Amino acid sequence: MIAESLFERSLNHLLRQSPGTAEALVRHAGASVRFDLTLAQFDFRIADDGYFSETAVDTPDAVIRPTAALVTRLPFFGREALRDADYSGDPALLATLDRVFKQLNWDVEADLAPLVGDIAAHRLHAFGRDALASLAHAFSALGHNASEYMVEEAELMARGVDVARFNREVDQFADDTARLDARLRRLEAPDA
Repeated sequence: MIAESLFERSLNHLLRQSPGTAEALVRHAGASVRFDLTLAQFDFRIADDGYFSETAVDTPDAVIRPTAALVTRLPFFGREALRDADYSGDPALLATLDRVFKQLNWDVEADLAPLVGDIAAHRLHAFGRDALASLAHAFSALGHNASEYMVEEAELMARGVDVARFNREVDQFADDTARLDARLRRLEAPDA
């Protein structure tokens, strides 16, 4: 219940910070949405003002399930990672939710400013943004280095040029075999 309330407040806070998003949900007032996080399910109804209110729902109008790909991509790809969730339910509601979620924009500085002041909030936000970018770059470089090691040093994977050459040789072998088979059939055929 506490987690649901926190989730609801967070969603509604993001809607308030992103102009036009709650208004887009007004036409779906009364519809229910379930966020199925495997370990927990959060059910919400879209209120008349376009914001979410927690409620118990037997059969939701839309269900959103994060996948492993979403969870791993979210810190690095942000809203772009949302395409990796599983969606089911009313297509019109899902389309609106998709548009709304893509428009959500957390104004971190505005939330930090009352706690630490405007200048400190700006600097903390810049530091966090740069730290996340550096972390994403480090993971990207690590992945690149690991794949290069597996190809070049450990020889656990084939290089792209080797795979392409192998595929060409297989195609050539298949063509040669087909020509040889055709010659053998001509030689074995009784002269007519």
